[in-house]
Amino acid sequence: MLKFEREQIVYRVGNVEMGGQPGQRPTVMIGSIFFRGHRIVSDPQKGLFDQAKARELLKREAEISARTGNPRIVDVIADTAEAAIRYLEFVAAHCEAPLLVDSSLPQARMAALRHFKNTPVMSRLIYNSIDEHFSEEEEACLRECGVQAAIVQPFSSRAIRPRDRLRLFEERMLPAVQRAGIEQVIVDVGVLDIPSVSWAAQTVREIKERHGYPAGCASSNAIYTSHFLREAGTPSLEAAAAAILTLPQTVGASYVFYGPIRNAKWAYIACAMMDAMLAYNGRNLGYSLQGETHPLHRIV
Repeated sequence: MLKFEREQIVYRVGNVEMGGQPGQRPTVMIGSIFFRGHRIVSDPQKGLFDQAKARELLKREAEISARTGNPRIVDVIADTAEAAIRYLEFVAAHCEAPLLVDSSLPQARMAALRHFKNTPVMSRLIYNSIDEHFSEEEEACLRECGVQAAIVQPFSSRAIRPRDRLRLFEERMLPAVQRAGIEQVIVDVGVLDIPSVSWAAQTVREIKERHGYPAGCASSNAIYTSHFLREAGTPSLEAAAAAILTLPQTVGASYVFYGPIRNAKWAYIACAMMDAMLAYNGRNLGYSLQGETHPLHRIV
């Protein structure tokens, strides 16, 4: 458990604050919806899906978020521009949380940004992501649309070790961020597999020590690539996943990608417990809690 000497940057995106010392603010939870293979999607090209089931998933997440005090961001994943726009419109209408504009296709992400340009939804959108393949076309689109917040991912096959990810961030990512006019830099340090979550956690710590930006990772990605955990099944998978998700919190992660939104029922509880422990120790380290809805107040 630690306290960073460098001043920590805190952002407000929509109705969510993130950043600060470990445990000072509740960890922001990011769950994914409409991902490839999500059973509620009937046509991923057109973005057709079971609206009743999607509403129920969003409602259940809202309830557990209110229960633990952990704020949420919804990761809206799409295969096409048409789907991205339809998904984002639906989620924006059924929750107040910030939304990640997420697709493997930059063209889909950019089309969504242009669709919501100059609308109230725009202030809730977070571009996902600025990575080593970030193009001049994307850069121009982010400036054109006035995007304020973006996930920045300093991770590649040539930048696996923490020191290499930090170098990639400082030498390539930060200049790209500045050119694109991004004011709210949210760092996703990347995860390869379960053992590498330790390297991701170390990178989170170094990003916050050197720059103070809110940082975290999608350690949930490692869970679903593990044959061992898939074979272990419930409840062993959830028990192991709780450890995997909460490790980065101990070194200051400001948010957690917890995987499919259906995982909210157990992922929020695990991360809220870690928040409470970190916050309690924060009193010894000389910083106070921010917000009356902190998990420490909810679970004790």
